[in-house]
Amino acid sequence: GVTGTNGTNGTNGTNGVTGATGSTGATGTVSLTAPSVTVLTSGSAATYTTPVGALYLSIQMCGAGGGGGGSLGTGGSPGNGGNGSANTTFGSLTAPPGGGGPVGNSFGAAGGNAGAVATGGDVNFRGNPGEPQLQSLGGNAAGPNGGASIFGGAGIGGSVAGGNGGSAGTNSCSGGGGASDSSATDFGSGGGSGASLQKLITSPASTYTYTVATGGAGGAAGTGGATGGTGGAGII
Repeated sequence: GVTGTNGTNGTNGTNGVTGATGSTGATGTVSLTAPSVTVLTSGSAATYTTPVGALYLSIQMCGAGGGGGGSLGTGGSPGNGGNGSANTTFGSLTAPPGGGGPVGNSFGAAGGNAGAVATGGDVNFRGNPGEPQLQSLGGNAAGPNGGASIFGGAGIGGSVAGGNGGSAGTNSCSGGGGASDSSATDFGSGGGSGASLQKLITSPASTYTYTVATGGAGGAAGTGGATGGTGGAGII
């Protein structure tokens, strides 16, 4: 028989149409919150709660100041100024208190001590001692000033011839002023200021335990004498 011829090949199909490119999404916005400020002026073993979303805490704090010493007058027993009540603390950060101003009867006798150096901060400082006794042979000198903290506010020494020592500013961490006397006998010296520190906490915990110490009491007056000034409480 006769051989048949081969059939013709089919044509290729056309390519599909490429889809249109999608539109660019809207630009996102960033929400910024201003830092909040908290001032702690009192509290014993109290709790600070870190604000939600806080990235860091910047801490500045100082310990309580010591009280200024009293003066003798005509007799009796004038009292030394009291030390700041305790350490001022925030978590592991510690600012020790200043010492009370002692009473003495020699020119230049030491004032209240500055206490220990603060611990735990990025920078740690000791406080300032109170001024020493400034009596003269005639007893007509003013009382010595308290030691000033990083915030100032130290108590002023008693006015000439028997003035009471001035108290340090509220939560100033400074020392109270010493009493003067109307005779060349026992004068009070100024109280020392508390230690201070600064710390940046970059990964804050949810809560911290803190204590703000109170300032030392002013020294009592002798008979006809004058009282010392109260030291300033600590602050965080």
